[in-house]
Amino acid sequence: MPSEALRRRDRVLDAVVRTCDILSAQAPWRELVAPALAVLGEATGVSRVYVFDVAADAAHRPLASQRFEWCAAGVAPQIQHPELQGLDLVAAGYERWVNAMSAGAPVVGDIEDFPASERPLLAEQGILSLLAQPVHVAGRWWGFIGFDACVRRQRWEKFEVDVLRIAARGLGATIQQQEREAALRRAQKMEALGRMAGGIAHDFQNVLMVLGAELDGLGNDLAGGAALTTDRRDAIDLMRQALRQASGLTRRLLDFSRRREGAPQLLAVDAALARAEPLLRQAAGSAVVLALAVAPTPWPIRIDPVQFEQVLMNLVVNARDAMPRGGRLRLGVAGVQGDDAQAAADGVGPGDWTLLQVVDDGVGMSKEVQERIFDPFFTTKPADQGTGLGLATVYSIVHAAGGYVAVTSAPGEGAEFRLYFPAAR
Repeated sequence: MPSEALRRRDRVLDAVVRTCDILSAQAPWRELVAPALAVLGEATGVSRVYVFDVAADAAHRPLASQRFEWCAAGVAPQIQHPELQGLDLVAAGYERWVNAMSAGAPVVGDIEDFPASERPLLAEQGILSLLAQPVHVAGRWWGFIGFDACVRRQRWEKFEVDVLRIAARGLGATIQQQEREAALRRAQKMEALGRMAGGIAHDFQNVLMVLGAELDGLGNDLAGGAALTTDRRDAIDLMRQALRQASGLTRRLLDFSRRREGAPQLLAVDAALARAEPLLRQAAGSAVVLALAVAPTPWPIRIDPVQFEQVLMNLVVNARDAMPRGGRLRLGVAGVQGDDAQAAADGVGPGDWTLLQVVDDGVGMSKEVQERIFDPFFTTKPADQGTGLGLATVYSIVHAAGGYVAVTSAPGEGAEFRLYFPAAR
């Protein structure tokens, strides 16, 4: 007869295999986490299994938030614990966890053996021993899967720790794969929209030519001696107004359809911001305090200047709409290296980058909203206030320039957009 230890090993190994099968299903990863945690919890015999994600705030501090949880019968859930949402790991005494899991190592053991700084919050949840396995996505520390033993201390064998690491890696691989697929779908949507916009602009340009010809003909008639009646004067004014509006619409459509082509050139970001500042302040409105913070020597970037202004305008308007009662909006520009802590967390590659930060203190966004903000036509605004193309356009332009876009936000805590452009020397 196999011993209980061997039976437990078999259960854990089987649970990890089933977990990987669950995570490979064709469904959004958030829908797959709950059944996966249940399988792991029942096999390991712990009290709770949960998932935290970790995001850096504006000061580059790692903030951990519990997102999912499975509890054994009779065990009190902790997912609503206020201290487990936006927990500053370093300030709360868990710097050891940050260093270990950033490097891919687990945190495991009895709570009584942990450093004193780590015990209070864990003891408050009734935890006697735990295992935390890091989850990495695209080479960056994304979060961790935790296993809490609250009824009795649990001895974690090396075999179990190693096998459960596979489950954490499976979750990271699923998230990474779905993020890549989402980025590809966004790119395909933007490409299709660009073709559609170009076609509309072409047809609309023909209408403008007819309208312009009629206006020229009317002007020639008047120059030939026809009386300039009030009706004719009004008709001229109306046609001119319509012509200006239609021309503006056509330019916007053409800019959108040609966003991948453009006319890239070496652009000094500080000078571009200075030129755009009056327009940005007007777009932000009188209720928003706009502040610019440009590093002394930000590296230039290679991008179409019109598209760069389009990025700035869309981000400012988006921030303004997030602050209906007014607030503060900060635009910052600095040079960073790809191995900078925040840049690495955002998935930026090695090398020199020019970082554009847009930070507001508006209503903020939930994780679910953040996952969709760059999708074409997705918007949380009323139907008559937004098209859902502003941030999709930003994403497309930045990626076409070889850059990255990252966002940090939470409901009620504003939002920070970080745009990384390859530095052009």
